[in-house]
Amino acid sequence: MEGIPLELRYTLSERGYEKFWEGLTRSEIWTTRCQRCGTIYYPPQLDCTVCMNSRLDWIRLSNEGKLMTYTVVKAKPQGFENEQDYVIGIVRTKEGVDLMCWIKGIPKIGASVVLSSDGRRVIGEVHDL
Repeated sequence: MEGIPLELRYTLSERGYEKFWEGLTRSEIWTTRCQRCGTIYYPPQLDCTVCMNSRLDWIRLSNEGKLMTYTVVKAKPQGFENEQDYVIGIVRTKEGVDLMCWIKGIPKIGASVVLSSDGRRVIGEVHDL
């Protein structure tokens, strides 16, 4: 049985998010925090959905965290069909922010993870407990 071809292309806005995208080129993870209520958003947002404030500060997240959960992707989405199996995980940073990233190394729940970037996405490298 042949699958139905699907083509979906989208772009993420760069306007207003320059600090985030530029940070990834230096393996820095930047996000936003509401000046009024202190809510931290990852991925970054320009407006706070908690208190409806439009004044958010940029903050740099720690490059260390813990692996909370992960999945091995075997059935790849369009555009990744030729990739080898890969691991996507949720890492909780020292600030308590949960972020999704590509996981390198042997994943283990609770393992220490060092976060970096390949310039386009966040990469978490697992370190033994």
